[in-house]
Amino acid sequence: MGEDRRGLDPGAASRSAAGTGDAWLVTARRALIVFAAVCLAGTLSFALPQWGSRLNLPILPSGFAVAALVRWGRRLWPAVFAAEFAIELYNGTAFLPAVLVAAGLPAGAWLTAWILERRGFDRTFARARDVPLFVGATIVGMALAALIGNTGLTIAFREGVFAWVGGVRWWNNTVAGVMLLGPLLLSDPAVLWRRLRAEPWVAAGYLAGVAALAVGLLTVSLDATMAPGVRSPLIVASLVLVVIGVMRLGLAAASIATLVLATCGALSFAFDRGMFAGMNVLAGLILVWSYAGALTLFALILTALLAERDAEAAERLRAERRYAEVFEASPQPLWVHHATTLRFLLVNRATERQYGYPRERLLSMRASELAAPGEPRAVPDPGSPAGAAGEPFETRHATATGRVLEVEMWTRSVDFGGEPAVLAFATDVTERQALGRALIEAIASEQRRIGQEMHDGLGQELTGLSLSLRALAKRAQREQPAWAAELDRLAALLHSSIQSARRIVRGLSPLAGADGNLVGALEQLAETSSIGGLDVRLDTRLEAALTLPLEARSHLYRIAQEALQNALKHSGASRIELEFGVRPGGVRLAVLDNGRGPPELALAGNGLGMRTMRYRATAIGGRLLVARRLPTGTAVVVEAPQPVPASARSA
Repeated sequence: MGEDRRGLDPGAASRSAAGTGDAWLVTARRALIVFAAVCLAGTLSFALPQWGSRLNLPILPSGFAVAALVRWGRRLWPAVFAAEFAIELYNGTAFLPAVLVAAGLPAGAWLTAWILERRGFDRTFARARDVPLFVGATIVGMALAALIGNTGLTIAFREGVFAWVGGVRWWNNTVAGVMLLGPLLLSDPAVLWRRLRAEPWVAAGYLAGVAALAVGLLTVSLDATMAPGVRSPLIVASLVLVVIGVMRLGLAAASIATLVLATCGALSFAFDRGMFAGMNVLAGLILVWSYAGALTLFALILTALLAERDAEAAERLRAERRYAEVFEASPQPLWVHHATTLRFLLVNRATERQYGYPRERLLSMRASELAAPGEPRAVPDPGSPAGAAGEPFETRHATATGRVLEVEMWTRSVDFGGEPAVLAFATDVTERQALGRALIEAIASEQRRIGQEMHDGLGQELTGLSLSLRALAKRAQREQPAWAAELDRLAALLHSSIQSARRIVRGLSPLAGADGNLVGALEQLAETSSIGGLDVRLDTRLEAALTLPLEARSHLYRIAQEALQNALKHSGASRIELEFGVRPGGVRLAVLDNGRGPPELALAGNGLGMRTMRYRATAIGGRLLVARRLPTGTAVVVEAPQPVPASARSA
């Protein structure tokens, strides 16, 4: 019972120790690899003069150092320092100066890795910003390496003046090493292998081209007159190989070609053999650095451009997927049809649900096939998108089962894979329209009932009371003259109340006073609306008898009344024309003014009065249109069918 029971796992300590031990072994193994790579590359570069080279080329150690610290962590800098220190001791540098010289590369590599880490560098070079970031960090970091290292050499050889030329040369060598080896060592070998396996013939041809150029660099000797003319095509061919490598096989493959060709060019100059032979030291170094820098920068710049292009393409693809998901998941029926043939190009699930057709069937149909029997158009005419001013296109569609839907449509012209197309929003408003019509009918019916009751009940009672009061007043003149004047005033007041009741009845049931005569009611509406300097006129064109039922005529009157009131309130017009036309099978009512034009709310159809007029027009099977007149003014037009008399049908 003396054990500690505070939730400690008995095996946790051992596992932690094992994990720490494994991490230490991994770090030690990596440090050994870094030490060996830097030490071997540096030793070989300084041993070149022993084999006939005109100078040593300490280029590659910086590439190994930076790649290791970026990929495996900055904690490996001691391995780089140890390798550099060993190289300096091998070259005979004294202990203290060797320490200072050896400190240059790990310091520069550490700074380069730190900058890349702080700026969010992606070692796959998948983003356009990674290329300039890598180049800039390399330039800054290797400047520190050259400064420290060349200072150590100055101290070692007791030079009185700092060797600026040596410092620049040191900096160029280290920058070249990072640029040559960095992209290759930082890339994922598995990705390179997959790309080589995906296009084996391209990879084989590419490697053969690199090998041929490398052999040419080392073996083809030129005299002074031939050299410039041959080197230019060689450089062009090298750049072409880099382009092929980046575009077809990736940056890692292009980096292999760049490393091989730059190394061969440097060896050609160092051993005075091949393409870069016969040049003095300064000119040769400049040419080698320029050749390696051109290949490397060209590969990196092309990688950046391709990364930017791929990023834009990926973003477009993501946007298209988002739009496709929104399109498909929308609860509102959406589709895209061809602008001229009207063939369906794209439909969503809501369209399938609303019309009852499977997607495959819809994609083999035309949008015009959705039209209900007797409906002239299922979609707006091409070139006239609906909903541009907020007013939908109203039509009737038939489902797969034959059910007729009342539909409001909004359309927009779009480009669909280079084809002119139309994006359509189709909303089933059957229930909404039925509810609106039922509500309006209920209101109208209640108004007629109240008006009828007031006319037949209260009106008759008031009339009887008025007659009785008049008779009492005449009797009072004979028997009680003092009361006669008071009774006359009461009779006049009662008569005024009767007139007010009649006006209320006309307001509740406007056609009741005109015995259902719509033309007469419109004439009275125009007459009572002509106030002040406003001229309201009625123009009738009766080419056939009006056969609309009383309820339909009441709806038309209410539409005219609402439109006229809107014009009086908002248009500032001096003239308003009521046009009413009757033809066989249809009627047309228009309210036209010369005012300032309709407000945006009216065009959008969002006002209560506008929605009521639209419901009334729909209730009688008609359509309402609100539009601007030219040069100024507003037009409110409703067209509706009317029953054809039996005599006309038989004729």
